[in-house]
Amino acid sequence: MNIRKFSLKHGLSLDTLRFYEKRKLLVPDRLANGYRSYQYIHEQKVKLIICLKSIGFSLEEIKQVIELETKPPSETCNIISNNLIDKKIDMINQQIQLLKYGKNTLLDIKKYIKDNSFIENQEAIQNMIENLYSLTRNIER
Repeated sequence: MNIRKFSLKHGLSLDTLRFYEKRKLLVPDRLANGYRSYQYIHEQKVKLIICLKSIGFSLEEIKQVIELETKPPSETCNIISNNLIDKKIDMINQQIQLLKYGKNTLLDIKKYIKDNSFIENQEAIQNMIENLYSLTRNIER
């Protein structure tokens, strides 16, 4: 499949696919004429990249996952994989906590608006915003 069809099928821009190729995340085959040719294996890899990006993996971390995939199973690979997974689980848990607090903050503000007590609760709202801000600063990046 050529780059245009591949990009349309997976909802990625041509520039993104070229960038992934440059970063050695997704290297398509090349035809005799130099055109890129994406096969089934590239589809599987791009799905992995999209999924990992959607749950917060950086491109560098995705590259590490892809490199680990190509290595034979070993104790070292297992340790590295588990450390990477544990780090992401911790980050996701922090994001969940932030989103829950953010949702509750918005629900409280909505209640204040509904009860016409928004002005009277400015201090409480400001405290909620400060707490939310603190949570955002504490999330591992």
